[in-house]
Amino acid sequence: MAEGGFVQDQSSDNALGSPSLDTLMLECPICLEQLRHPKSLPCLHSFCQECLASYIINESSGKMASASSFSCPVCRRDTEPLNQSEDKQRWAEQFPTNNLAVEMIQHLQNTSTLIMCKPCEKKGNMNIPAKFWCEQTKFYFCESCKVGFHDLIHDDCEPENITERNKSATIRRKMSATGCGKHKEKLEYYCEDHQILGCHKCIIVDHRKCEAVTSADDFRDKIQTTKIEDLLTELRKCVNSMEILIKDVEEQLQSMTEDQVTALQSLTDLRTNINERFDVLQKELTDKLTISFKEEKENLDISRKTCERLMFAMQRTLTSSQDPGLKEDTAGTISLFQRGQAEVESCKGLIQELEKSSRSTCLRHEYNPDILTLDTKTSLTLGKILVHQQQRKLPNTAALSERQLKITRKINIKVPTDEKDCAVYGVVLLSGGRIVVGDNANHKVKLFTENGDFKCDIEINEEFCDLCRIDDNTVAVTLDEDKTLCTVNVRDLTLTVLSKIKIQNFTEDCLGVTYNNNTFVVGTLTSLYSVPQNGGEATMLYKIESKCLHLASDKMNGRVFASIYTSDPDAVAVTRLSDGTHTDVLKVGVVKGTTGIDVDREGNVYVCGASSHNVIQMSGDGTNVRELLTSSDGIEHPRAISVLGDKVVITSESTKQQNFVRLFEPV
Repeated sequence: MAEGGFVQDQSSDNALGSPSLDTLMLECPICLEQLRHPKSLPCLHSFCQECLASYIINESSGKMASASSFSCPVCRRDTEPLNQSEDKQRWAEQFPTNNLAVEMIQHLQNTSTLIMCKPCEKKGNMNIPAKFWCEQTKFYFCESCKVGFHDLIHDDCEPENITERNKSATIRRKMSATGCGKHKEKLEYYCEDHQILGCHKCIIVDHRKCEAVTSADDFRDKIQTTKIEDLLTELRKCVNSMEILIKDVEEQLQSMTEDQVTALQSLTDLRTNINERFDVLQKELTDKLTISFKEEKENLDISRKTCERLMFAMQRTLTSSQDPGLKEDTAGTISLFQRGQAEVESCKGLIQELEKSSRSTCLRHEYNPDILTLDTKTSLTLGKILVHQQQRKLPNTAALSERQLKITRKINIKVPTDEKDCAVYGVVLLSGGRIVVGDNANHKVKLFTENGDFKCDIEINEEFCDLCRIDDNTVAVTLDEDKTLCTVNVRDLTLTVLSKIKIQNFTEDCLGVTYNNNTFVVGTLTSLYSVPQNGGEATMLYKIESKCLHLASDKMNGRVFASIYTSDPDAVAVTRLSDGTHTDVLKVGVVKGTTGIDVDREGNVYVCGASSHNVIQMSGDGTNVRELLTSSDGIEHPRAISVLGDKVVITSESTKQQNFVRLFEPV
């Protein structure tokens, strides 16, 4: 219950009608919300103090620190603060508060309640709204009670009309009486020099030197006739202009929005078309690859089946020759002999045919890797399928004791960027005639072709020893002092470091290495260790009497061979690891100072003797041993060896040969 009358909640659409106050005047042009702590600029545009402060800071951020003014956010009039030396964050506080706006906002907030007539309330009519307020009686009256009750008793008192329209007018009258935001005095004067209203204190303090200062009433009379009408006409024209510009901006925005939708759809359609085009290109390349593979597979299948039929026939002939009854069967013996002769002749003839027609086929998808770079200018294509064929030399079918090697190429491995002579401690021969060498002197892994062409190298920047083959496109390098295995990718005649595998609980330098059944076997000065493929703790397999510089794996049966570097008579030169056991298969004798070691596809083991200046060949159990190459073949201090098919590559620690590797093939 309010004093002098009952109060009810009132919505904006109440019995008194919609509010007549110009709510647009109470809206901040910056945040578009109701003014909070409203501040008026000299141009009479009002803003929230916080919004104005942020605007001033943002506008002055791109200007010189000495900037002394800012433009009004609405009319862009240049505006100076009262105290320019004060921090710009406090400039907004210097401008006068718009007290009229404050009063009007408070009134708007108060009009959310409906005030009832006090006399009617006493009579039991609780829903009669009041329209008048009597300051003397402190009561609210409806129009009927004012005439029938108030005016009869208080004929010398004029109650205040509290309807919306009259309340607004009352507030404006009060503000005109005490409207100065700085001094709370009546705005009685107008300074034409500064174009601003002020009270008598403002004029004395801030405008005493101004020439054109008149009373507010005189200036109102001066402009009230034609000037205001002219101004209103211009304002209407400007409003129309703004409406046209706003409509134009909206049309531009609508057009740009439509363009964006169209462009996005175009991008989507283009992507779909590109995908469809690439699907066609991929199918074309896939079909070519499939057809090429199928053709070569059919040729190889024919050759394989021809060899198999002849091999099975000869095996049956051999089996038949073991029949005890054959001795008494003269005709059978002669038939066996004739059949065997025919099969031998057929075998020799088939080998001759295959030697002439045999070819190796390499299928490869080739593309320019620059297409994967975002800023590339390379045309976007799926590349091409290359079918490369060359005459292939058949594997040597002679028995072990019949094989001889001859040097076919001497390859210079010292490149212009090398600062020192080479020290090749490891070498790996890969398919396609790729030769990977580990040059410890220059801390590089280098890639050559078997024709002697240098392709590329990468710097390891650490001491390393042996190399081993992981697969046909990957090798591993032992970083001896760092106790680490570094894997290197060898593809498309490039070298890339893939990973560095740190060996845990390892105290000795890593020397020899080989890869066997997804596990590395590493040799040190005293032991052989097993290391998981992805790193981890090493497991000791076997203690050795001297250092192991090189190891090799027999892929056929999973055995590992380790060369033990020693020249002591009767000391172990080569030991074999198999199924958790070890077997000493060769002692120092024909070979001394054992270094490089490798195994061919037939299980034959090749061992370098650095001190005996030779290379031996032996069976996997060490029962058959023979010198394959000696000093008479140019072998001097051989260090590393790699065997692939019928090719053998050997490095040397001799000062005369250290910058070369030699390629050998059987005769």
